[in-house]
Amino acid sequence: MLIITKSVFEKLLKEVEMVPEESCGFLFGKVSNGSTTISKIMPVTNVTPYNKEVRFLIDGKDFLKAEEIADTNKLELTGVYHTHLIDSAYPSETDRLSAFPNFSYLIISLNKLKFSGMKFWKLNTTYQFDEVVFKIIN
Repeated sequence: MLIITKSVFEKLLKEVEMVPEESCGFLFGKVSNGSTTISKIMPVTNVTPYNKEVRFLIDGKDFLKAEEIADTNKLELTGVYHTHLIDSAYPSETDRLSAFPNFSYLIISLNKLKFSGMKFWKLNTTYQFDEVVFKIIN
């Protein structure tokens, strides 16, 4: 189970809606008893040299900064989020090939740059994505 706070969900929407390229960033929170609670995000710049409407890339320096933020705030770096402007909230093969085990992957689908849905994913032991059940809480 994955839990995301309503305030984080609302902040995510403010960060990603109306952005005409794939947005991306990090998810922070706590893992306890098989459940992950997301309580903070860190938006980052999409640095892909390719078509940003269908690809994203996070700079390695941003990963280091995210680890530092997690340590400073006594949180865990639990995953990555990004948007799909054209596709649904299902991971692409490119998403799968660049994913890390034990990370949560939030994909936010936008329709005409407005929120239309989201899904969480995790890699399984055969390096395929499994959808993770989530809920939004106050």
